[in-house]
Amino acid sequence: MRAHIHFDIQGWPQSVNNYLALDGFQQMGWEIVPYTDATPVRDAAPDEIVVGHIAAVRAGLRALGLAVPAELGYPEALHPYLRRRLWPSTINTVAAHPESWPVFVKPIHDAKKFTGVLVRRVGDLVGCGDQHQDTPVWCAEPVQFWAEWRCFVRYGRILDARPYKGDWRAHFDPAVVEAALAAYAPEAPAAFALDVGVTAAGATLVVEVNDGYALGAYGLMPLAYAKFLSARWAQLSGTQDYADF
Repeated sequence: MRAHIHFDIQGWPQSVNNYLALDGFQQMGWEIVPYTDATPVRDAAPDEIVVGHIAAVRAGLRALGLAVPAELGYPEALHPYLRRRLWPSTINTVAAHPESWPVFVKPIHDAKKFTGVLVRRVGDLVGCGDQHQDTPVWCAEPVQFWAEWRCFVRYGRILDARPYKGDWRAHFDPAVVEAALAAYAPEAPAAFALDVGVTAAGATLVVEVNDGYALGAYGLMPLAYAKFLSARWAQLSGTQDYADF
């Protein structure tokens, strides 16, 4: 098995995430194949894995003849666990109706087009516009989270829950997370991240869902991180997941 890892021009893994993936795949005995922005992945087998930032990984998927998955965002099965109103719109519509502010907006089809933002004033819209497209967005009622975590899920089981924002003393309600996972299980990919948050009132809410083919580690241990990536890539390519062999 081969893992293509993004390296910089100095010959080092391009990010901490790439260091961790390299370590994890080496522990499993996989061959590590460095690539760079100048020498991207080409002529590789579909069952190989590409690790790097989102643009590089999507280019790697296309180079392997694999489709780039659609954004997961807010699966319908998880809407009851959002505990806030959610509706589709466009960025121009949001900009034209300041009476709807404050409102949280996030791209529907390309999460990297701009980072989700809470629009409270005109200045918050800077960087969200596109002269070529009225970008479709999700709109949601604002929620003030006390703390947030990323739950890494592989084959329906949580590998770890890594805090990424807020008060370290807070903790989510595991029962809510388990119920949300059970509701999403029939349609869930082999590996994904379920982001959850706790409000000041102590309620546990689903923040969003992110696909597992190109996620950062957020402190996940190297071997677990490599197995997480391997599961999703095996599913995308329709091949055997060799991570547990």
